[in-house]
Amino acid sequence: MRGLVTTDFYDRLAPYYDLLFENWDASIDRQGAQLNTLIRAEWPGAQRILDAAAGIGTQSLGLAALGYRVSASDLSPHVLARAAAEAAKRGLQIGTAVADLRRLSQVHQPHDVVLVCDNALPHLLTDDDIRLALRECLTCTTPGGGCLLSMRDYPDRPGTGSEFHPYGLRWRDGRRYV
Repeated sequence: MRGLVTTDFYDRLAPYYDLLFENWDASIDRQGAQLNTLIRAEWPGAQRILDAAAGIGTQSLGLAALGYRVSASDLSPHVLARAAAEAAKRGLQIGTAVADLRRLSQVHQPHDVVLVCDNALPHLLTDDDIRLALRECLTCTTPGGGCLLSMRDYPDRPGTGSEFHPYGLRWRDGRRYV
Protein backbone atom coordinates (compact mmCIF):
# COMPACT_ATOMS: atom_id res chain seq x y z
CA MET A 1 0.00 0.00 0.00
CA ARG A 2 2.85 2.41 0.83
CA GLY A 3 4.14 2.34 -2.78
CA LEU A 4 0.70 3.19 -4.11
CA VAL A 5 0.38 6.18 -1.78
CA THR A 6 3.82 7.48 -2.82
CA THR A 7 3.14 6.87 -6.51
CA ASP A 8 -0.23 8.63 -6.33
CA PHE A 9 1.35 11.63 -4.59
CA TYR A 10 4.02 12.06 -7.27
CA ASP A 11 1.58 11.34 -10.10
CA ARG A 12 -0.54 14.27 -8.86
CA LEU A 13 2.55 16.45 -8.35
CA ALA A 14 3.95 15.88 -11.87
CA PRO A 15 2.40 18.97 -13.53
CA TYR A 16 3.69 21.26 -10.76
CA TYR A 17 7.00 19.70 -9.74
CA ASP A 18 9.06 22.28 -11.66
CA LEU A 19 7.57 24.98 -9.41
CA LEU A 20 9.81 23.73 -6.61
CA PHE A 21 12.58 25.59 -8.43
CA GLU A 22 12.76 29.34 -8.85
CA ASN A 23 14.00 28.73 -12.41
CA TRP A 24 13.72 25.08 -13.39
CA ASP A 25 15.57 25.48 -16.70
CA ALA A 26 18.52 27.12 -14.94
CA SER A 27 18.48 24.31 -12.35
CA ILE A 28 18.52 21.68 -15.11
CA ASP A 29 21.61 23.32 -16.62
CA ARG A 30 23.32 23.88 -13.27
CA GLN A 31 22.72 20.37 -11.97
CA GLY A 32 23.74 18.83 -15.29
CA ALA A 33 27.02 20.78 -15.22
CA GLN A 34 27.73 19.87 -11.59
CA LEU A 35 26.96 16.20 -12.14
CA ASN A 36 29.07 16.21 -15.31
CA THR A 37 32.03 17.55 -13.30
CA LEU A 38 31.65 14.75 -10.73
CA ILE A 39 31.13 12.05 -13.34
CA ARG A 40 34.13 13.14 -15.44
CA ALA A 41 36.34 13.26 -12.32
CA GLU A 42 35.39 9.76 -11.13
CA TRP A 43 34.36 7.90 -14.29
CA PRO A 44 35.93 9.79 -17.23
CA GLY A 45 34.79 7.27 -19.85
CA ALA A 46 31.15 7.20 -18.72
CA GLN A 47 28.60 7.47 -21.52
CA ARG A 48 25.45 5.74 -20.24
CA ILE A 49 23.63 7.13 -17.21
CA LEU A 50 20.72 5.56 -15.34
CA ASP A 51 18.80 8.21 -13.42
CA ALA A 52 17.10 5.74 -11.10
CA ALA A 53 14.78 8.24 -9.38
CA ALA A 54 14.38 10.68 -12.25
CA GLY A 55 11.14 12.40 -11.37
CA ILE A 56 10.32 14.92 -14.11
CA GLY A 57 13.91 14.76 -15.36
CA THR A 58 15.85 17.60 -13.75
CA GLN A 59 19.15 15.69 -13.79
CA SER A 60 18.32 13.53 -16.82
CA LEU A 61 17.62 16.53 -19.03
CA GLY A 62 20.80 18.32 -17.97
CA LEU A 63 22.97 15.27 -18.62
CA ALA A 64 21.28 14.41 -21.92
CA ALA A 65 21.92 17.99 -23.08
CA LEU A 66 25.62 17.36 -22.38
CA GLY A 67 25.64 14.30 -24.64
CA TYR A 68 25.16 11.43 -22.21
CA ARG A 69 22.86 8.54 -23.14
CA VAL A 70 20.32 8.72 -20.33
CA SER A 71 17.75 6.23 -19.12
CA ALA A 72 15.26 7.74 -16.69
CA SER A 73 13.48 5.53 -14.20
CA ASP A 74 10.94 6.30 -11.50
CA LEU A 75 8.12 4.67 -9.56
CA SER A 76 5.62 7.21 -10.93
CA PRO A 77 4.50 6.84 -14.55
CA HIS A 78 3.18 10.41 -14.63
CA VAL A 79 6.48 12.03 -13.68
CA LEU A 80 8.23 9.90 -16.31
CA ALA A 81 5.68 10.99 -18.92
CA ARG A 82 6.48 14.59 -17.98
CA ALA A 83 10.24 13.87 -18.26
CA ALA A 84 9.73 12.35 -21.72
CA ALA A 85 7.62 15.33 -22.83
CA GLU A 86 10.22 17.78 -21.53
CA ALA A 87 12.97 15.88 -23.34
CA ALA A 88 11.01 15.93 -26.60
CA LYS A 89 10.33 19.66 -26.20
CA ARG A 90 14.09 20.22 -25.92
CA GLY A 91 15.03 17.84 -28.74
CA LEU A 92 16.72 15.40 -26.35
CA GLN A 93 16.61 11.61 -26.26
CA ILE A 94 15.85 10.02 -22.89
CA GLY A 95 14.64 6.48 -22.45
CA THR A 96 12.07 6.03 -19.69
CA ALA A 97 10.91 3.00 -17.71
CA VAL A 98 8.79 2.66 -14.59
CA ALA A 99 10.82 0.89 -11.92
CA ASP A 100 11.07 0.67 -8.16
CA LEU A 101 14.55 1.41 -6.75
CA ARG A 102 14.40 -1.97 -5.05
CA ARG A 103 13.89 -3.78 -8.38
CA LEU A 104 15.97 -1.78 -10.89
CA SER A 105 17.76 -4.81 -12.35
CA GLN A 106 14.41 -6.33 -13.38
CA VAL A 107 14.00 -3.42 -15.80
CA HIS A 108 17.47 -2.02 -16.56
CA GLN A 109 20.73 -3.32 -17.97
CA PRO A 110 23.97 -2.03 -16.43
CA HIS A 111 24.96 1.59 -17.04
CA ASP A 112 28.26 3.39 -16.47
CA VAL A 113 26.80 5.54 -13.70
CA VAL A 114 23.62 5.14 -11.68
CA LEU A 115 22.19 8.32 -10.12
CA VAL A 116 19.83 8.48 -7.16
CA CYS A 117 19.38 12.18 -6.48
CA ASP A 118 17.04 14.60 -4.75
CA ASN A 119 16.43 12.66 -1.57
CA ALA A 120 14.94 9.56 -3.16
CA LEU A 121 16.47 7.14 -0.64
CA PRO A 122 14.61 8.53 2.40
CA HIS A 123 11.36 7.49 0.69
CA LEU A 124 12.40 3.96 1.60
CA LEU A 125 11.36 3.47 5.19
CA THR A 126 13.42 0.50 6.37
CA ASP A 127 17.12 -0.25 6.46
CA ASP A 128 16.43 -3.46 4.52
CA ASP A 129 14.73 -1.52 1.72
CA ILE A 130 17.62 0.95 1.57
CA ARG A 131 20.17 -1.89 1.44
CA LEU A 132 18.15 -3.60 -1.28
CA ALA A 133 17.95 -0.39 -3.34
CA LEU A 134 21.69 0.22 -3.03
CA ARG A 135 22.39 -3.40 -4.04
CA GLU A 136 20.15 -2.91 -7.07
CA CYS A 137 22.02 0.28 -8.00
CA LEU A 138 25.30 -1.62 -7.89
CA THR A 139 23.80 -4.46 -9.93
CA CYS A 140 22.86 -1.88 -12.58
CA THR A 141 26.40 -0.47 -12.71
CA THR A 142 28.97 -1.65 -15.25
CA PRO A 143 32.37 -2.84 -13.99
CA GLY A 144 34.47 0.25 -13.32
CA GLY A 145 31.36 2.43 -13.16
CA GLY A 146 29.75 3.87 -10.08
CA CYS A 147 26.77 5.18 -8.21
CA LEU A 148 26.20 8.82 -7.40
CA LEU A 149 23.72 9.63 -4.62
CA SER A 150 22.57 12.96 -3.25
CA MET A 151 20.86 13.65 0.04
CA ARG A 152 19.53 16.93 1.36
CA ASP A 153 20.75 18.07 4.74
CA TYR A 154 17.65 19.60 6.27
CA PRO A 155 17.94 21.81 9.35
CA ASP A 156 18.21 19.93 12.62
CA ARG A 157 15.18 21.68 14.09
CA PRO A 158 11.80 20.27 13.09
CA GLY A 159 9.35 22.52 11.29
CA THR A 160 5.89 23.29 12.53
CA GLY A 161 4.21 21.99 9.38
CA SER A 162 2.63 25.38 8.74
CA GLU A 163 5.70 27.41 7.82
CA PHE A 164 5.70 29.76 4.84
CA HIS A 165 8.90 30.63 3.05
CA PRO A 166 8.73 33.37 0.40
CA TYR A 167 11.25 31.51 -1.77
CA GLY A 168 8.57 28.86 -2.29
CA LEU A 169 6.07 31.26 -3.86
CA ARG A 170 5.63 30.76 -7.63
CA TRP A 171 3.31 32.16 -10.26
CA ARG A 172 2.19 30.36 -13.44
CA ASP A 173 -0.51 31.51 -15.84
CA GLY A 174 -1.80 34.06 -13.33
CA ARG A 175 -2.13 31.49 -10.53
CA ARG A 176 -0.16 31.55 -7.30
CA TYR A 177 1.44 28.35 -5.99
CA VAL A 178 3.01 27.99 -2.55
